[in-house]
Amino acid sequence: MKDKILLFLIIISALTLRVVGISKYPVGLTQDEAAQGYDTYSLLLTAKDQWGNSFPLTFRSLGDFKLPLYTYLSIPSVAAFGLNEFAVRLPNALLATVSVLVTYLMVNKLTGKKQLALLSALLFSISPWHIALSRGAFEANLTTLLIPIGILAFYKGLEKPKWMILAALLFGLNLFSYHSARLFTPLILFSLIVLNFRVLAKDFWNKYKVAVLMFAIFLFAAAGSNFTGAQKRGLDVSIINPTDKWQAVSDRRYEAVMHNLPDKIARIYSNKGSYLVYQFANNYFTYLSPTSLFTQGVGGWDNGMIPGRGVLYLIEVVFVIASLIYFINGKASQGLNIIFIWFFLSPIPAALSKGSGFAGTRGAVMMPALQIISAYGLYVILRKIKEKVGSNVYNLSAFIISILLIFSLTSFLEDYYYHAPFKGASSMQYGRKEIVEFTAGVENNYDEIFISRTISSPNIWFEFYRKWDPSQVQLASKQWLVYEKLGVPYLDQLDGYKLGKYVFGSIHFDEMKNSKNILIVGKPEEFKSGVAPLKIFYLPDKTPAFYAVEDKNI
Repeated sequence: MKDKILLFLIIISALTLRVVGISKYPVGLTQDEAAQGYDTYSLLLTAKDQWGNSFPLTFRSLGDFKLPLYTYLSIPSVAAFGLNEFAVRLPNALLATVSVLVTYLMVNKLTGKKQLALLSALLFSISPWHIALSRGAFEANLTTLLIPIGILAFYKGLEKPKWMILAALLFGLNLFSYHSARLFTPLILFSLIVLNFRVLAKDFWNKYKVAVLMFAIFLFAAAGSNFTGAQKRGLDVSIINPTDKWQAVSDRRYEAVMHNLPDKIARIYSNKGSYLVYQFANNYFTYLSPTSLFTQGVGGWDNGMIPGRGVLYLIEVVFVIASLIYFINGKASQGLNIIFIWFFLSPIPAALSKGSGFAGTRGAVMMPALQIISAYGLYVILRKIKEKVGSNVYNLSAFIISILLIFSLTSFLEDYYYHAPFKGASSMQYGRKEIVEFTAGVENNYDEIFISRTISSPNIWFEFYRKWDPSQVQLASKQWLVYEKLGVPYLDQLDGYKLGKYVFGSIHFDEMKNSKNILIVGKPEEFKSGVAPLKIFYLPDKTPAFYAVEDKNI
């Protein structure tokens, strides 16, 4: 009974930390969240996404081709609460809370240790990384539920084969959650098969053929979706397609040749292969770096996360070290082998992606394995204290650790609610709602309203906050598809695309001077010094973020 009460309190705490205030925190709303929400809204009203595609397996979205699971899971919420920040963020917060419960069930199944399972659920529930990713419509966080519940079903399936069908369904759905999860799922599934090969090999086909066929269907569907855009997104962010088109490799080889090293030798040290190996290794170890995990954390303020703060609490460094020592010495619980394998495999998808630093979304597949490893270290420390010193010191140690964890959590919450809204507002694309509300109130005064592309995918804000009729957007988007023929990778790089009297693109002042009655919205630096804005849109720290300027004043 005591364990059930503790678990209940952990789940309630997890729900509170993830749901309360999600409309306002994280501050702003990202273009990806708005696109998720509007596609859900469009599906509800027309059974098509904003591009006119019926129930796609890959959403074109803003030209970045999102995987579909979160959009479909958002349908009940948007249907119930309408198209707003709360509705698009709520599914993630609720599913993330369920993932805390599933973590408890999975660890208990793997180890049979309820205390370890409770500690795992506790550390996961208060994880700053998981809390941050759970409070926005960030589809990367779905994998933190689907992987542990898939593993739980897999191990239940070893005893009762019908559970393996559920495991296949869950791992299959994970292929459609997020691009990193699509790469990671086969890796963790292969590891599960290898670890349990002897059990699986006994009458394998008769026991598990339905599960195998089900996962195969998902796998083929995922492969097929690559031909409808998912592959484009994967290639765009992959290290095999560097932003400079291999110029750095060429420059390095040229430099060596200019200093009299024969070209054939220079190619040995400066080639695509060596570049990829270095980039992969550098990226991989970034995600395992103590600096990333405990002090610096992510590289940017996007996705509601806080750079300069570890994705684990600083106190957890002791727990993780203890856990890894036990694992390396072969003393760790055998049931946790899959957790450690999971941890060391999880950076691979992120390591294959471009970009420096720790990306919270790409690394999300590390959770909750990372928190379970930390919990195991804490479990080992407390157990050793009790065995070697006695119950009194054990109780005192548990009390001190509890106080330190509470302080760590409250320190994070203070940072999240009282500092991040000011520092992260720009990255979280704050101010777009205010632009939409203002222009909606004055649009009848102008023949055209021009929105600069520097606002980032400007059309989506008007679709989302104005709840624009999806049938009108679908008609307009047929014209927007010209962006692909012009060879630009994303919609907002198309100059001059329209939605009603709204025009989106780069500001060309010379052309606008010859026009009449236009309202122009853009960043302050896009306008000449001394311009008189009709409206200034401020960030929470009172920094001017955008101007609305009439054409007669440019």
